[in-house]
Amino acid sequence: MTEEHLLGRRFRTSVEKPSTGSQYTAKDFQLEVLDKLAEVQRLAGSLEDSWNNKWADAREQRLLKFDSRTLIALGAIALSVTGYVIQEARSTARQDSEIEATKARVVRLEQIAATNTEARIRTEVQLGELRDGQLEIKALIQAHDSASKKAGSGK
Repeated sequence: MTEEHLLGRRFRTSVEKPSTGSQYTAKDFQLEVLDKLAEVQRLAGSLEDSWNNKWADAREQRLLKFDSRTLIALGAIALSVTGYVIQEARSTARQDSEIEATKARVVRLEQIAATNTEARIRTEVQLGELRDGQLEIKALIQAHDSASKKAGSGK
């Protein structure tokens, strides 16, 4: 109901009141109250109908109507997303296993490097000892050769 309709209704109600000098009775009051109650009831009914119509329109706009093509498209999208997630999970698992394998290789190479370093140091020490031994042997040979030459020339 519009405001003009309500104002018009009120105007008609006030016009119906006895304007002459007659007395305003309880029956007139009751009729006026009943008239206003009927007007409020019509307004409430109108508002309820309007609300129900707007609510139904809103529900119709919000509801998705699924047909077979829509369901197939939604299924295809779901499968694509699932495939992507699975592929990503596999890729991540593969990368994790490669990282762990690389870590194991690095640890093994570090162990080999430590072992090689120890062996190289031992080898260098042994080579140093061999050089010292060779020098001692050369000195002994030279001393022996000098003693032989002196003994051979002195005979």
